[in-house]
Amino acid sequence: MVWQLWVTCFVLFLAICLFLLPFVFEVRLSFNPVYNRGVISLQVFNINVGYKILSFEPKGVIIQDDKDQKQKMLNFSDQNFEVTKTFLIQIIDKMKLKKLLVFYNIGIGDAFSTAMMCGVVNQIFLQSFIFLKSKKPTASFGLFDTISYNRNIGEVAFRVQISITIFDMIYSFVFAFIKNNIHKVV
Repeated sequence: MVWQLWVTCFVLFLAICLFLLPFVFEVRLSFNPVYNRGVISLQVFNINVGYKILSFEPKGVIIQDDKDQKQKMLNFSDQNFEVTKTFLIQIIDKMKLKKLLVFYNIGIGDAFSTAMMCGVVNQIFLQSFIFLKSKKPTASFGLFDTISYNRNIGEVAFRVQISITIFDMIYSFVFAFIKNNIHKVV
């Protein structure tokens, strides 16, 4: 009888730890503004969960599965987008940023203009890192640039490593759902 109580307490302890300990997620976003195409992928504990292909339209974002080529339009004026926006605001507030790496490749055909533009882009990213460092002091930041002096190219990629608890994710989703549906009732 004592061992059953011990097993029950141990299982309960593991469930609480799983619920409250942070999980490390890595989000990778790559976008090419010249072709208006991008890829976003999610990894949990270095295991690839999946990825989607993105393209931006004036009214929203087109999300495409690579496997079955299904397209879904996420409208900026849609009620689901409002829930998603509130959910992301809550998640960003609760998550802990561990690492942010930015990779970009820029070239506009002229070596002098490309060098000047890359200097400005570097300063913009570095000033953004300073601002983020004041908000998230334990985070690591990195900037990696590739300059293509003699060709026209524009690519940017982000690698973000965050940690968040399952409890915070559930709380943020419930809060976003309730906040956006309370306006319907009133």
